[in-house]
Amino acid sequence: MQQVTFYDLGLSKQVLQGIEMMGYVLPSPIQEKAIPVLLEGKDIIGQAQTGTGKTLAFGSVLLSCINKKDDGVKALVLSPTRELALQIDEELRRIGKYTSLSIVSVFGGSEIEKQIRSLKKGADIVVGTPGRVLDLMRRKALKLDCVEWLVLDEADEMLNMGFIDDIETILQTVPEDRHTVLFSATMPSDIKKIASFYMHEDYQHIQIKAKTMTASTVSQYYFETKVNRRFEVLCRILDSREMDNAIIFCKTKRSVDEVVAAMQQKHYNVEAMHGDLSQNQRMNTLRRFKTGQIQYLVATDVAARGIDVDNISHVINYELPQDEELYIHRIGRTGRANKKGEAYSIVTSRERNFLKAIEKHTHSHIEKLDIPAIEDIFDQKVKELLFDVQEIMLKGNMKPFQKIVKDIPQHMKNDVIAALLAMCYSQRVGYDYQSLNEMNKEEQRIFMTVGSMDKVNVKDIIDFFVRYADIPKREIGDITIKRKFTFVNLSPGAAQKVLDYCYNQKIKGRRVRIELAQDE
Repeated sequence: MQQVTFYDLGLSKQVLQGIEMMGYVLPSPIQEKAIPVLLEGKDIIGQAQTGTGKTLAFGSVLLSCINKKDDGVKALVLSPTRELALQIDEELRRIGKYTSLSIVSVFGGSEIEKQIRSLKKGADIVVGTPGRVLDLMRRKALKLDCVEWLVLDEADEMLNMGFIDDIETILQTVPEDRHTVLFSATMPSDIKKIASFYMHEDYQHIQIKAKTMTASTVSQYYFETKVNRRFEVLCRILDSREMDNAIIFCKTKRSVDEVVAAMQQKHYNVEAMHGDLSQNQRMNTLRRFKTGQIQYLVATDVAARGIDVDNISHVINYELPQDEELYIHRIGRTGRANKKGEAYSIVTSRERNFLKAIEKHTHSHIEKLDIPAIEDIFDQKVKELLFDVQEIMLKGNMKPFQKIVKDIPQHMKNDVIAALLAMCYSQRVGYDYQSLNEMNKEEQRIFMTVGSMDKVNVKDIIDFFVRYADIPKREIGDITIKRKFTFVNLSPGAAQKVLDYCYNQKIKGRRVRIELAQDE
């Protein structure tokens, strides 16, 4: 059977030039199925995951069909996040490089006056988030009476974020005879409601099966642990695997901030990605992650929708997502472009059944692994250090240091070498072997009468301990903040200092009672 190319789909010559410049020849499954239907003028619901080429599917049709001769916005593309809106804008410009159509993106976090000026200059296609689009409509800076195409991208995420009322207001404003294109990873009832009320009766539902989204290039594994040991397991995974980079997923923005703060305390090269960060912060973080300046990115599911990077080597589910489809979204970030990728999940015994449900839904196997042992991590890191030492010896740039070595008494040389290796090891993994081994074997858990309702975060707890008990940050383990109280894992020595010196001291203006936690 002959393969279908973009040239067989009926797109305009200018759009085909743009697609060719992007290096694409063969359409993806969603592109092959959706483009001909859209060119026929029919509405569609495209059910497909992130990374399947949805933007090119609808973008190539918009850019092929819109007639430049008439004034007014001809197409409106709604997106749940600023990052995704910017990605869509960027891809539409690449696809439409050889057309004369103008594209304007509008979203919160940027100067609205600048966006109004861009709209006044004329826009054929507007890409934006629902909130900012409505704001511009109310200011009469964005008129939608000429809209021929309305696209809702990541519709399920927009609904999850509470945009249903905004979307319905926009749907009621655009002309009834427009074409409606809706993309969604899942099909909740609200999506079906939108389809029945606002799409033509002959709309087509195009679905790319989830099983095709769990790429064979992604190896899936999980580690089972207790809730309070998640962070320690995460550290062991990072220290025992060679990773070019990784996205670490958490369920909430609070979890992201807590994990990032704890990782930074242990000297990992990590940043956060979630909706509370400013647009400039998020775009700067994403740029640095793409260029390799940041190794680890801790993100929520919504914020990750704006991450478009093909060379992610690992995905780690610090917390499992709410449903199977989100799991597919997450692990689909790695193993792209026929490259091998690995996905790790940190789970508790209570989550075994959900893990089995994911396996059934994705038609894949998730292999259980033993948590990496401290000794294995130590041995591996020491081998890496010794290899680096050999590299330096081969280069021979050691003369200034050889003079220093000559001055070291013979009976101290072995101890000096060991101390230097220990120092390098500590810098490389963020903690020394002795303190981690102590934490692993004898860690103690303390209970504190302060929690999230007191607006306390991980950094506050760490700073509190350092200030009053003068303990090294490396001896502070997993911190679990609940609404009214907090649990902290500490080395035995650190735990005793905290009990002695921190009891009844103030944190965020509140006096804290501290005691050893009872066994779970």
